[in-house]
Parts: sequence; C-alpha cells; structure tokens
Amino acid sequence: MLTTTRKSPHHIHFSWKSFGKIAAYSILFFAFIFSIAKLRNSEYFPIHNVQVVGVQHISHQEIQEKVMPFVNNGFFSVDVDRIKEQIMQIPWVQHVFVRRIWPNKVLITVDEKVPLAIWNDSSLLSAAGELFSPATKTYPNDLPVLIGQQGEQILMTQYYAKMSEVLLPLHYKITKLELSPAMAWTITLENGIKLNIGHKDVLTRLVHFVKVYPKIVGERVADVEYIDLRYPNGMAVRWKQSHNI
Repeated sequence: MLTTTRKSPHHIHFSWKSFGKIAAYSILFFAFIFSIAKLRNSEYFPIHNVQVVGVQHISHQEIQEKVMPFVNNGFFSVDVDRIKEQIMQIPWVQHVFVRRIWPNKVLITVDEKVPLAIWNDSSLLSAAGELFSPATKTYPNDLPVLIGQQGEQILMTQYYAKMSEVLLPLHYKITKLELSPAMAWTITLENGIKLNIGHKDVLTRLVHFVKVYPKIVGERVADVEYIDLRYPNGMAVRWKQSHNI
C-alpha cells in the first residue's frame, strides 16, 4: 500500500539567519532616526554666518532681531519656515527666501515692495497699488504725495502713471496728486504750479495744457499761483501779482 505524508499547514520554517538580518536592519534604522533627531535638537554645526541680500529700506539690525532666535542652535535645527514668517512681518517685505548652506551659513534673500507714493501722509502706496505702513524714517525722500479716499488708490495709481507720461515734454514731475470726494483732480508740479483739472476729460485737458504751456507760462513760473483747466475751450491762470490772462 502506498502511503503519503502531508506537512502540517501550520508548520513554520524558522531561520536564525533571516532573523539576524531583520534585527540588524531595524537597529540601523532606529539608530538613523535617533541620530537625525539628536542633530536637529543639538548645537552641532553651529551657524557662523547669516547673510542678508536685497534690502534697501530695511536695516540689517531689524532682520537680525527677527532671525537670531532661530539660528542660535545647529545647522540642522534652523527652522526655515519660522524665519520666513518672522521676516514677512516687516512691512517693507514683499517676498523672502531662506536657504541653509552647508555647513554653517544661512542665506536670506529679500524682495522689497516698490514704493510709488506717500498715501494721505499716513502710509506708502506700492507700484502694485498695495498700502503698507513702515516706519516714517524709512520713507524715501523723493516720493510724490497722493491724497484720496480709501479704496481709490488703484485708480489714482493708474492716473498718476498716465498723467506723468503726458507731462514728460515739460520735464516736471508730479509732487502731489489729489482726488476729491467729488472725483475732481488737482496736480501740483515740482516747479510749484498747481493745476485744477476737474473731473471731466482729465487727460485731454492735461494734453492741451502741455501744448500751450510755453506760450502761457514760459519763463514766468515763479509768478503763477495756479492754473484752472476746467474751461471747455481754454484755461485761466491765476498770477501771484493779480495779473490775469
């Protein structure tokens, strides 16, 4: 009679060699994790150099005060995201990029907002139409002043650019641009002349002024009090000596 012997389905072949490999890999893995954790929470590889580039209106001291609490430990413990958060709190900052450079350096690159004008004597207006309020002592000296209602800054930014282009032939910059609640425009030029433009055909009136400026004003800039452009077919000049044209 032929007989067969079956292995039990519950029979497990145990290998000390395989167990040893698994144990060795496990030890290496946990040793690696432990080492990384220790490096991230230690003072190994201290930061010796924090380089800041791209700043013009922000002092290095202000950046340093924001950054130093996060670079006092080692290279691996530098919290790049926290540094970004701290620097972004500075009003001048548009973007910031932070990199660790092996073995002991942190590089901080700052993109500052581009100021276009002083807004209502209380804040700055960026070229993108954004209002921001840094310390007054950091304001650039040559910025024009824009006076208008809250929410009109985008419109005024656009008109400031268009008006400046129209005035280019005169070589005089706008030092103050005002927009009243009634939407009437007033310009003050760097030569001291004030232009009352009104709310209609603003750019057309300004173009006409540029064309006739040499004949009407000429060399008498210092004698002009203001010029009224609100007339449909001309303009009126108010002379300081009360001589009208």
